[in-house]
Amino acid sequence: MATLPHLTLDFNRQIKLSNDGGSLSSDTGEFIFREFDEKIGFSKTLARHLHLKDDRKYHVHSNENLLRQKIYQIIAGYAEDDSADQLTNDPVFTQIIGRSCT
Repeated sequence: MATLPHLTLDFNRQIKLSNDGGSLSSDTGEFIFREFDEKIGFSKTLARHLHLKDDRKYHVHSNENLLRQKIYQIIAGYAEDDSADQLTNDPVFTQIIGRSCT
């Protein structure tokens, strides 16, 4: 029986892809988009060039992180914010956007 070898991703060397169980997610295809993002430097370019007039006094996330999350959320098929609430605890999605599970 052929099995998926343990693969390591470039954007986060701590993530190992395998089929031996552990923290599971149905959105592992997102890893391909994050790898592509890293290869072309999209997130770095976004952080460097996205400047919005923002008068929020209290905020946890930067505008570039909010936009990046929305892009990855849409790619994953969660077009509406309400349908994406479950992603806050998804082990794959939190790694893709660079946040830990809450």
